[in-house]
Amino acid sequence: MKLHLLPNSHIDPVWLWDWREGLQEGLITCRTLLDLMDRNPELAVIRGEAALYRHIEDEDPTTFRRIRRRVAEGRWDVVGGTGVQMDTNLPATETMIRQYREGLAYFNRTFDQPIRAGWAADSFGHSAGLPDILAMVGLRYYAFTRPEAEVLPIAQPVFHWIGPAGGRVLAYRPPLAAYLTERDEIPRRLDQYREWARTARLDNIATFWGLGNHGSGPTQGQIDAIRAWAEAHPDIRVKISTLHGFFDALGREVRRWPRGALPEFRGELNFVLRGCYTSAAVFKRLFRKAEAQISRAETTATVIAAAQGRPPPRLEGCWSDLLFNSFHDILPGSSIERAYEDQ
Repeated sequence: MKLHLLPNSHIDPVWLWDWREGLQEGLITCRTLLDLMDRNPELAVIRGEAALYRHIEDEDPTTFRRIRRRVAEGRWDVVGGTGVQMDTNLPATETMIRQYREGLAYFNRTFDQPIRAGWAADSFGHSAGLPDILAMVGLRYYAFTRPEAEVLPIAQPVFHWIGPAGGRVLAYRPPLAAYLTERDEIPRRLDQYREWARTARLDNIATFWGLGNHGSGPTQGQIDAIRAWAEAHPDIRVKISTLHGFFDALGREVRRWPRGALPEFRGELNFVLRGCYTSAAVFKRLFRKAEAQISRAETTATVIAAAQGRPPPRLEGCWSDLLFNSFHDILPGSSIERAYEDQ
C-alpha cells in the first residue's frame, strides 16, 4: 500500500470568530506553511478557497509571491475550485455554479493551473445534483469527509458519484478519521491505516493531517513523527502528497479494476448535523431573498441592456458577497451571533 499524507490546514473564515480574524489567521497560516516548506523539502500542502488567496494578494504581496513560486514547483496544490468551502445543500443551483465558476476563473487567471479536484473538508452533507455541477465545470475528482461512514455506509472509500443528469466524478472519503490530527496523533493514525491495509482492496489510500480549525495545519513535530514512523515501517510506502497527485494515482489504479468492481453511488450524501439546517432562520431568509433578487436584477438588467445595445450589467460585487455568505459555517447557522450581525 502507498499511503498519501495530505497536509491540510482547515481554516474557517467565519465560525467562532468574524471574517476579519478568520482571514488574518489564514494569512498567518500560509506564512507558517511557507516557512515549513523552506525547512522541509519533502513537504507539500493543499489549499483552496479563492477568498483567502485574494486576501493574501491584497494584504501581503510578498507572501503571495512565495505561494506562486511553490505552486509553480508543484508543492503547493491549489484545490477545490471555489471561493469558500460552501454549504453544499442549501444554496440554489445558480449559486453553486457561480461558486465554482468564479473560483476557477480566479485560480486559472492567477496560477495558470488546471484544477481537477474538488475538496469539501467540512460541508455538512452534499446534494444529489452536485456531481452534475462538478462535471460541468471540469472537475473530475471530489474529496470529502462528511457524512462519516457510520452515518452513510458506502462499500469502498473510493466510488463513482453520479448525478441525476449523468455527471460523474471519482469521489473519495477517508476510511479512518477526518481532516484534522491532534499534536501527538500521527503515529496512532498511521498505525490504524497500516492495520486497515491488511484487508483493504486499495493500493493507494490517503489521509488528511494538520492541526486546527483556526489556522495552523502541519507542524514540524508532525513532520518529524512521519519521518520516524516511515523509517520504522518499511512495509508501507509513505509519501507527503498533494490531492491531485493522490487522485491521479488512484485513478490509474481503479482503471485497472474489472468493469463494475468500483461502487457507484447515486443520490445525496447526507445527513450530518441536521440542526444546522433549521437554525438561524432569520439569516437563511435574508440569504434566500438576496439570492433571488440578485439573480432577478441581473436577468432584468441584461434584457434591458440587450434591447438598448449596451453592455450587460456587472454585479460581481453582489455575487461575491452572496457567495462568501454561502460558507458552510455561515449559511447553515453554526457561527457566533456577532458574526451574523456582520454577515
